[in-house]
Amino acid sequence: MKLQEIIFKKPVKIVQIFRNINVYGKAKKSFDDRRDEMTWRDIPSKSGYVTDNELYLPEKILDNADFKRCGLITIEDDNLSPTFSSPDLRFTTVIKGGFETIYNHCFHLNQRAKVGIFEIRNNDGLELFLQYDYYEIGIPERENFKLCDLKQNSPVEIKINGKTDFSMSSGRERVFKEQYYICEYLGDFEKCNLLREPYAPIIKQVPHNRKVADLLKPLW
Repeated sequence: MKLQEIIFKKPVKIVQIFRNINVYGKAKKSFDDRRDEMTWRDIPSKSGYVTDNELYLPEKILDNADFKRCGLITIEDDNLSPTFSSPDLRFTTVIKGGFETIYNHCFHLNQRAKVGIFEIRNNDGLELFLQYDYYEIGIPERENFKLCDLKQNSPVEIKINGKTDFSMSSGRERVFKEQYYICEYLGDFEKCNLLREPYAPIIKQVPHNRKVADLLKPLW
């Protein structure tokens, strides 16, 4: 079946984001106990992809009000734990205690693009900034700062952790959160092909030749 093709008014920048997020308690104090969860693995993806210089995006991206006039689109995928086996939730992202399917975000280039704990800015090229949030990262607190330039074919991995203590208000135990991200600028595209459901996921491998920004802190 021939895919529907969309021609952009102006070339659109595409950024691939891989997420690997693990929330744990004191029982997994040792990294050896968390190693499986934090190991990058092949990722089944329905968020879109680039192959042979052609861009493919899920058709539901048309529902995004900013799609027609955007200059930046993210393609987002989650590294799944081997224990995360529910087929109904296989392609969902945990958002503030609930489940919400998120594959892509669309942004105008003249605005700052907020994606989770990051912000992407276009200043004569794409720049990636950390945007600290206690509820998303925890303590110790970090300053907001520029992490790196996002250059084509130069993926970067960001590692960060933190702890939150809700015991004062809710009686809940302290929660620890470890987050790894890989961000890669895939290039500018003048058009895309739309993937219409039902379509099979493709298997993505995270890039191996990546730089690492290690923001991990001792939490114990």
